[in-house]
Amino acid sequence: MKILIVDDSTINNILLENILSEKGYEIYSTLNGNTALEKIEDIQPDLVLLDIMMPEVNGFDVLRKMRTNNIDIPVIIISAYDSDKFKKLSRSLGASAYILKPINGEVLVKNIEKVTVMK
Repeated sequence: MKILIVDDSTINNILLENILSEKGYEIYSTLNGNTALEKIEDIQPDLVLLDIMMPEVNGFDVLRKMRTNNIDIPVIIISAYDSDKFKKLSRSLGASAYILKPINGEVLVKNIEKVTVMK
């Protein structure tokens, strides 16, 4: 399974890459929302892990553009913000799950398995 990580933090990307590559996933990453849609087209991932707060193009904008362009890939939001407003907006834009940072590897993998089974 191919997973694209979109997060402006290199440290978060490395952490997620390490957790997920150990589980056998094929991992790709990008550091900003500007390149996320290009990567999605090029890679055609099975799942996107998407940070919300990024400079220039935030995660909500990326998710909005994905859905506007009929890109129906499951998205799990990963965010440091434990906000009901953000969680509701994520769901309304079509996110499959919302996971809080710092990332717990076990929680992440369970959510990935749940989301990809629903696909």
